[in-house]
Amino acid sequence: MIPADDAPPSAGEGKPVVLVVDDDDDVARVFTRALERHGMVVHCARSGTEAVAMIHGGQPFAAAVVDLILPGTGGLDVVKALRAHHPGCRIVAVTGLGGAVVEQAFRSAGADRFLTKPVDLTVLLEAVGAAG
Repeated sequence: MIPADDAPPSAGEGKPVVLVVDDDDDVARVFTRALERHGMVVHCARSGTEAVAMIHGGQPFAAAVVDLILPGTGGLDVVKALRAHHPGCRIVAVTGLGGAVVEQAFRSAGADRFLTKPVDLTVLLEAVGAAG
């Protein structure tokens, strides 16, 4: 349980807001449905450039799920922007490219968790803090 002092930002009826950044429509749709079923409000960006604009837009995000390879701005830069503008955001990096080098790059950029596609939705929910 998250102490009141560290409660994630929320919007609309106290629901946590999650940013999903993935250019694959099917992946974004599956992630969105899973997160919404667990009481979260989801905003989707289909490119890194769109995500960065949303990050600078003032909406606080409790969590974000970010792919590595994106049109425009790449996933690592999206993670860096999230960490800079939303320091309390739980950032989950998701990519089809596994390996220690990719994971270390995401963690160095500020990601809290690293998941390799295909992602088990139970693991994703736990990673963003929606499981339970």
